[in-house]
Amino acid sequence: MNGNPLYQLASDHLAGVIALGILPLVWLVIRRRGTSMLAPVQWLLFWLVAGSAAVHAGLALASTEHGLAFQALFMADAVALAVVARRVLRGQPAGRFGAAVLAGSIVAYWGSALSGEAPDQIGLATKLCEILALAIVLRPALGARRRAFRSVAGSAAIAVFVIGTGFSSWVGAFRASAEGAGAIAGHHVHAGHVPPPGAVMPAVPAREPTAAEQAAATALVNTARTALAKYNDIAVAATDGYQVSGITGVDFHAQNPKYENDGRIFDPAHPETLVYGLAPNGRPVLLGAMFMMPSIDQPGPTPGGPLTVWHAHQHVCISLTPPGLAGLLSPLGMCPVGTFEMPLSAQMIHIWTVPGAPETIGDLDEGWRRAYLQSTLTRP
Repeated sequence: MNGNPLYQLASDHLAGVIALGILPLVWLVIRRRGTSMLAPVQWLLFWLVAGSAAVHAGLALASTEHGLAFQALFMADAVALAVVARRVLRGQPAGRFGAAVLAGSIVAYWGSALSGEAPDQIGLATKLCEILALAIVLRPALGARRRAFRSVAGSAAIAVFVIGTGFSSWVGAFRASAEGAGAIAGHHVHAGHVPPPGAVMPAVPAREPTAAEQAAATALVNTARTALAKYNDIAVAATDGYQVSGITGVDFHAQNPKYENDGRIFDPAHPETLVYGLAPNGRPVLLGAMFMMPSIDQPGPTPGGPLTVWHAHQHVCISLTPPGLAGLLSPLGMCPVGTFEMPLSAQMIHIWTVPGAPETIGDLDEGWRRAYLQSTLTRP
């Protein structure tokens, strides 16, 4: 199963971690030559900047797929950071040069993420270390004039850098997944090269389904449409145990606890969850169903081959009042206040029973769902 790099370590960034591991050896060489007496906060600043320099140097040597221009930029960043670290180690202030180098490195990361480069934990951790280093550099000296102004301005700048790093990482994560979607002939939006944040996908062969797989997928959809038609009446769904109270939005999932551990797997007549949307006139409309595996260690069956691609969710935020999905773990590792993180869910898959759906198994575009619900106003 492949998740979004936002929550993982990208394989092409591991060279940065290796370079970081070599840093203690460099330190032993420097120590033998003698070092200045530094305050603890200056030692912290040195290690933060030196660590970032090491990571960028490793990336410069390993990022061959991005071309020489990217390698040159990484190496220039590494050299500039190393110069700042050397100044700190000698007992000199990082000064405006140090602030400019750190700020430039952070902003360069923003540009990379906004252009669609998928962020990962190595990049995020490096940027947070640089932000902490910048906070140390920008802190006002004791007894300095206009200390209060510098303190407020520095705090505001750090807040901007933290927010900017989180925002650009979100954009990069979603852009990377959007650009990779549809790799399997458009059969399933989740089957792209990079899953969207919060989703985990298996590796799917980039091929067309066989005739037998197409027939199996068609049979699943036809069976589901016939068996689930009765649930267009939410009273019938409620009688059968589906939790249909409070239907809102265009993606309301009504669970049925008695079907969640009944031993039936991917039974189109007994889905664990029904999916409803609320039409503009307030009428609930059955859109399809979601099937879920009983445990996270069981992969879903794929009778339709690349047409029946299951997915799971990782690092989602769950609320208890009311119970339900409250969002995704942010790039900075936080869930909304009052919610808790669920690291990984069991695998699931959707079948859409509405007529004319462009995708009958997998994801169904939210815009299409809204348009369909709107169209129900003109139907009897």
